[in-house]
Amino acid sequence: MSEISKSIALVGRPNVGKSRLFNRLLGRRVSIVHDQPGVTRDIVVEKLSGNLLLMDTGGMGATADMTQKVIADATNEQANFAIVAADMIIFVVDSQTGVTPLDEEIAKILRTSGKKVVLAVNKVDLPKHSPNAAEFYRLGFKDTVEVSAEHGYGMDELLAIIEKQYGKIERPEDDGAERVKVSVAGRPNVGKSSILNRFLGENRLIVSDVAGTTRDSVKCDIDLVSKKGEEMKFRLFDTAGLRAKRKTNTSLDYFSSLRTRQAIDNSDVVFLVIDAMEGISELDKKLAGEIIEAGASIIVVVNKWDYATKAFAKEPLRGYDDIKDFGKAFDAAVRKSFSFLGDSPIYFVSAMENKGVDRLLEAAWRLFLKMQSKVSTGKLNNIIKKLLEDNPPKYISGKRFKVYYSLKVSAHPYTVRMYCNVAGALTHEYKRYLINGLRDKLSLGGVAMKLELVGKTPQTAEERIRKKK
Repeated sequence: MSEISKSIALVGRPNVGKSRLFNRLLGRRVSIVHDQPGVTRDIVVEKLSGNLLLMDTGGMGATADMTQKVIADATNEQANFAIVAADMIIFVVDSQTGVTPLDEEIAKILRTSGKKVVLAVNKVDLPKHSPNAAEFYRLGFKDTVEVSAEHGYGMDELLAIIEKQYGKIERPEDDGAERVKVSVAGRPNVGKSSILNRFLGENRLIVSDVAGTTRDSVKCDIDLVSKKGEEMKFRLFDTAGLRAKRKTNTSLDYFSSLRTRQAIDNSDVVFLVIDAMEGISELDKKLAGEIIEAGASIIVVVNKWDYATKAFAKEPLRGYDDIKDFGKAFDAAVRKSFSFLGDSPIYFVSAMENKGVDRLLEAAWRLFLKMQSKVSTGKLNNIIKKLLEDNPPKYISGKRFKVYYSLKVSAHPYTVRMYCNVAGALTHEYKRYLINGLRDKLSLGGVAMKLELVGKTPQTAEERIRKKK
């Protein structure tokens, strides 16, 4: 993983505006901003400058009435972890509510942390709010700044304190173009954050048995070396679990779902995580369709295989010799549900026991290389010709569908442009037949593929006259 020398953590009680200040300092919207306390739960990390990280944390002192107790406890643990890990702490408070007992408790923790602390008195949105901020000076922090994350007031002063400590802040150029974008997606509570934590080698993301723990799409960059010595650069996204639309009934659920879909839209490869104990649901199938439609390729990951193994050992299922036999049947059932898989392997893992997870990122790298692979136009045209001969499409208005020439024109998704006589002649089912056939013949299992049909340009009256002459 890339070395980052310094880090700054934003901490404070819930709903004081940490995420809004985080976005303001970065100069772009990263964390979800919402009036509901407890929205940020995981640590969200972004580069603030060349060698400087900025961390947004969940509210310290989160209580069970805000979220389920297990999530509240984990959020507090994450915030405390950030205090230990950070070199500088920006303690965010709310000028509109005044100093609260929880503010005083957090201040006490920070004074004994040994870290440089900057007190950011937030929500000073108008000049008349400034007197409200005066009482925070009694908390005793030398560097105290009145700010408005909403409107940008006081940001120059806050940035000056940071630059005095770490040098001039220069917004980093995004190296995302060099990285394979990978999302971990699936229904709530299938173990997405657990898998990503295994990739990172640290418990950066909250993991609990409560569905809906992850609300934001958390981004992490990681650099690895493959078994063949190749440098592999990834940008990883942990996403909120997608629910059926009828269950997305709050604005927060809506924005979480929107962020998840944006992460998928920007991904090259998506790990679609399925719960081994629950099997494939209709929502899994729907999500797979959305991922392919977005142009991202898919690796299916069956998580919690340790539970299945233990359950089988306790009471073997009728009709199966052993867990391997059951695994083969599970594999076959997944492939039957997802026709795009082709020769792509299905990975059975246990994030809890860290079994099988180490193979996943290199698998994503290999799938990405498949997407980028070149195919000669001669080979491509021969494959399409054979597919058309083996299963000819129906006549349209008395005409047979003809393909004159085909070539690959894009990698995301893998797009084959077909120059033909009638562009709108093929049904959705026949296009799927061609795509599955191409995947099979080109060994592109798991790769999102699109057909782009270009019809013969109609002749003008002048061209028809010239042709007759």
